Amino acid sequence: MRISIPYYDRGYKVVSISLDNRTKDDLLSESVSFWHIDEQGITEYPGGNFITDDKKAIEGFFRCGNYDVFEIWENGTASRVYNDQTNENLFFVTGKCNSNCIMCPSPEQMRRMGDKANVDNLIEIAGHIPSDTSHLTITGGEPFLAGRDLFRLLNYCKNKFISTEFLILTNGRVFALKEYCRLLKETIPSNCTLGIPLHGSSAERHDSITQAQGSFLQTLTGLKRLHQMGIRLEIRIVVCRNNVKDIPEMASLVVRELPKVGHVSIMAMEMTGSAFLNREKVWIPYSESFPYVREAVSILAESGINVMLYNFPLCTVDRKYWTICAKSITGYKVRYADKCSQCDVKESCGGVFAGTLHLEKADLRPIRI
Repeated sequence: MRISIPYYDRGYKVVSISLDNRTKDDLLSESVSFWHIDEQGITEYPGGNFITDDKKAIEGFFRCGNYDVFEIWENGTASRVYNDQTNENLFFVTGKCNSNCIMCPSPEQMRRMGDKANVDNLIEIAGHIPSDTSHLTITGGEPFLAGRDLFRLLNYCKNKFISTEFLILTNGRVFALKEYCRLLKETIPSNCTLGIPLHGSSAERHDSITQAQGSFLQTLTGLKRLHQMGIRLEIRIVVCRNNVKDIPEMASLVVRELPKVGHVSIMAMEMTGSAFLNREKVWIPYSESFPYVREAVSILAESGINVMLYNFPLCTVDRKYWTICAKSITGYKVRYADKCSQCDVKESCGGVFAGTLHLEKADLRPIRI
């Protein structure tokens, strides 16, 4: 969400939002900078400095919630960076990545040229987020391209968010370095999982997808080291035409090399960015991929490893697997075909990505119970 504040001239800042006096008093006791919004205008605290009485800006903030956090830019644009009413909040560290996966939903230009966030700004944002927030994600690109500086953010989060669940999305290659494993061990929040993708059971398969020579060895070395350290891991397998027949062998690799992994997520693609550009190479219908997915699920489950299916609509998997299908797509990206309105289990189904619907809608079917 973005809100325009006319004639703003107070420079960049991070503020929390209060919409009632109870929240205002609470934020005053927390000694954080915040904007209080009422019908008369917007006032900054501490200090009580009047910001504006612009009606559109006031209406915009009233569509938000107490404790939401905004970055205010020099041009008067207010960008929401934390929404207290959802568990989908994240710290976006950088768009850059040292892999170039052919089925990545981000465009290649972002992975090569993307901006890097200022870690001090991320820490300032974290300082405004309520300490009892339920979930936060740290992501990119590849967030550890921020280097050792990122561990300052992790250490701050470790000390502030005692009960918050964290998910760090990384390709894991940096943890082939023992020093980065040590730094992570020292700074990782107590309730944290690292989500790391595995694209093949061999260097040939994995590296052909990441388009980064040596990435399989680096990722597997990092996974083993983190596994031995007791770091909670989620292995992510993104299903595409290039690796679908290898998925059962990937499951066997996990069983052999990472038997105490937290869980494995087998994921259908989001067809945007590079995935869309390479769609002739990577796209595979759910129905065509599921026999291999089903075999991998059996291998993992029989070895006592928890497994989930992400981004698979219920009508594309066998009914006995519905209990492991997560509603995993971020709300604003979810789409349903017109025929889904006739489905008896639509409310339990996670739908499909907006960028995927046009490729898959012919195979979707309403389920009648």
